Amino acid sequence: MTGRRTMNALGGAIAAVLSLAAVAPIVLADAPWPRAARDLLATAGLEDTGASNLVSAIYLGYRAFDTLGETIVLLAALAGSVSLIVAEGSSRGAGKNLADKAKPLHTEIVNVIAGKLAPIVLLFGAYVMLYGHSSPGGGFQGGVVLASGIIFIAIGRRSGGLGRIDPSLTAFGHASLARIEAAAFSGILLLSFPGVGRAVEAFRVAAWNRGLGIPAVSTIIALNVAIGLKVGAGVALMCVLMLGGNDE
Repeated sequence: MTGRRTMNALGGAIAAVLSLAAVAPIVLADAPWPRAARDLLATAGLEDTGASNLVSAIYLGYRAFDTLGETIVLLAALAGSVSLIVAEGSSRGAGKNLADKAKPLHTEIVNVIAGKLAPIVLLFGAYVMLYGHSSPGGGFQGGVVLASGIIFIAIGRRSGGLGRIDPSLTAFGHASLARIEAAAFSGILLLSFPGVGRAVEAFRVAAWNRGLGIPAVSTIIALNVAIGLKVGAGVALMCVLMLGGNDE
């Protein structure tokens, strides 16, 4: 036990030193604030990307490749968490999932509240995801809200199903959530591929010439939707497995 504490303390000290080494140049450097870049983004962000929310214009327009890296990091973290949850569930033995053990904690009040809140939370998550280009929000925030709605459904688990979903339907089961996450991540990779932005812009101009008005922000909206589905499905998958939803 003492050896583990020593290793934890050593790891914490190393992490602190590395953090200070990374932050020190930013704090100590005598460099002027990049006002020119700030003013350029403030004046040209809407025209270049079509997004009035400059945060979305930056992380999905100018720096979309960084966003792809963030989704890859999240994918790796979720994959590690899910593997640990599945391994822990297997070691407990078949038929003894966490949902069965927590069944006495599920009261009618919890079931009713979860059933009423779930559609509201899912609708709000869809709004945050779809309108992140014009208001605070986006794919990451909307995805977490969507996952919260799915968790509200999952905590009402009963008779082999999830919440108020019939046991024969697995729309929010772990297999379906894994497929949704994989499909959404494939969409993010496709939209982040070099040349796709120019191809989408050429298609938009051609459609405009034929009288079809496709907004310039459509690429950012598509990325927000893909990121929201990926984040929502991934976080919900992890939580559903923690609730014992791997046996439906």
